[in-house]
Amino acid sequence: MNNNIKEIREQKGLTRKELAEKSGVHYKKITDYENEYIDIENVTVKNLYKIATALECTIDALLN
Repeated sequence: MNNNIKEIREQKGLTRKELAEKSGVHYKKITDYENEYIDIENVTVKNLYKIATALECTIDALLN
């Protein structure tokens, strides 16, 4: 499974801090997800949903 969080975030012109504020997911978690310190398969559905909503995309887009 691919992790597209960083790519989509950058396309939307958001910083990690802005995404954290918009999604309600802690900045450190977003950093860990983007740097693959936490495998995307271990991200909670709740956090994927929050990030996808903040980025105005689908969860599928984050993972493909």
